[in-house]
Amino acid sequence: MPYDQFGRPIPGHAPTHDPHYQHYGQAETGGYGDASGMGNGPHEGYRQALLAMPSAGQLGGPGPVPFVRYPFFPTAPFYSTNPNVGYQTRFYSAGVLYTDADYTVGSEMIRTIQFDIPCRLVAFNGSALYYFGNPVAVASLPIGVKPNDTYLFRAEYTTGDKLHISSRLGSTVVGSDENPGEIGGTGYTIDSGASFVLGITPLLPNLRIDITLVCLEMRGPRNFSR
Repeated sequence: MPYDQFGRPIPGHAPTHDPHYQHYGQAETGGYGDASGMGNGPHEGYRQALLAMPSAGQLGGPGPVPFVRYPFFPTAPFYSTNPNVGYQTRFYSAGVLYTDADYTVGSEMIRTIQFDIPCRLVAFNGSALYYFGNPVAVASLPIGVKPNDTYLFRAEYTTGDKLHISSRLGSTVVGSDENPGEIGGTGYTIDSGASFVLGITPLLPNLRIDITLVCLEMRGPRNFSR
């Protein structure tokens, strides 16, 4: 059963016992996870290349429980019960620099991160540096101002789904390496070919702002099915 980005079953899809349903992750039917080259599924006897990576929903395991949870910080992303699906932690990132052509204090700057592999987004981390003087060098922020208070931040999924309804101070939604800004719950599912749009609004001049997305990539053993 495929799942949406919130980990909920998507209604209206063919049940896994339907012989005409492509059983990704079910080795006994010659589906995505069939490493034996044998099977008794309706499409046995030939193979075809998958032109795109399987979606997050297709990477689930067989049976009534395709995904189970394991801890990843207190956030507990879904893990596939398919033994042929592997996982890789990866840090995606984007940022802005005061020398960028679109850098304007108080104006939102858009940065896009592309994802070629399905993954679970676990946390947003970020920080900022302030540059000042001649020659320009790293300087101290005004007293009482933390690095993540120097910008507004929001993120939006490729479908238009807003993870943050509106821009807010980075310190309210972005964490740090010492205290990760976790998504919570099961995290956020990002499918292959999707992207995240980051809206970053600098509130001071001469800033370097870096945003890092902590992700758990889901990898299949190969890109062929039968």
